[in-house]
Amino acid sequence: MNPSDTLPLFQRGVGRVKLALKTTLKRPPRPSSICLGEQMPWRDGLLCQQGHLLGGTRTLGQLGYTHSPHAKVAVDTITGVAVVHRLFTPEGVAVLQDICARLEEGAGDSDWIISRRTRGVTALSSFINDMMSSRAFLLAVSRIAGVPLVPYPMVNARSQVNYFYPKPVEQQQQLGMWHTDGTNYVLNIVLSGSSDYSGGEFLYHNGTLDTFDALDHRTFESAQLDEPGDALFIYGSRLFHGVRPVLSGRRMSLVLSFHCPYFADDSNRFWHVASDDGIAATVPRWLGLRWALQRSAARQFSRLGIEPITFEELHQTGA
Repeated sequence: MNPSDTLPLFQRGVGRVKLALKTTLKRPPRPSSICLGEQMPWRDGLLCQQGHLLGGTRTLGQLGYTHSPHAKVAVDTITGVAVVHRLFTPEGVAVLQDICARLEEGAGDSDWIISRRTRGVTALSSFINDMMSSRAFLLAVSRIAGVPLVPYPMVNARSQVNYFYPKPVEQQQQLGMWHTDGTNYVLNIVLSGSSDYSGGEFLYHNGTLDTFDALDHRTFESAQLDEPGDALFIYGSRLFHGVRPVLSGRRMSLVLSFHCPYFADDSNRFWHVASDDGIAATVPRWLGLRWALQRSAARQFSRLGIEPITFEELHQTGA
């Protein structure tokens, strides 16, 4: 990797507070409402029945972490990073591509999140909302993660579509800065094929947060996401990651966040959310998140209308 390709580091600490104040004062206009019209209903048959394939899987322990984020769950049980192939059938990928392309109508820009993006897409797409509420889909993602999962309780932080395009050299290029996520369990589904764009590699640091150095390219790895529907599962709050500039074409990805309902542990921080939404809008959402995290696992699964996913079920085959 050429040193000239170094990604900037997204604001952390006091920088996040400043961004929250900037967002609050700027009050960007709300994106226009999106009407997707008739959508194909989600069905579990759009998951690849032969099962998904994993590559480059590393647990949090293998990444260097010694303490598990959850009590009584071994650090080597929880997936830190994994490349996922064949999670969806070709038809399932095609439907997601169509929906996410149409969602770009409501995408917004900012001068510190350097990509176009549409947030809260489960509120805009019944297909994606039903997919994230599907027990079969959640079970598949839970088996990848190593713990049972439900959709992340805060809608704005649960799902978004990112759109990357090249810009003239004199303008700030669209890229995903080095950053960590507020949510823990994150699935990044790339919906463009490698032939649709150049550049745009998904990079991640192959170690712990305290060993990250944005200038030390020896610790960076590139996820092999070549086919539409390929995905990277990451423990987003403990793994630095980013996307290099797209040099030509368009790169589109759907990012979904999840929560383990058996624990109230959560890495999200008020100022992380407020840097996107502003302080006033974040307060009620933050209080709602705190309340939701205290619900029992049984209640969280019940609200989805599905039977609870158990730890024992994750290790069963043919279920």
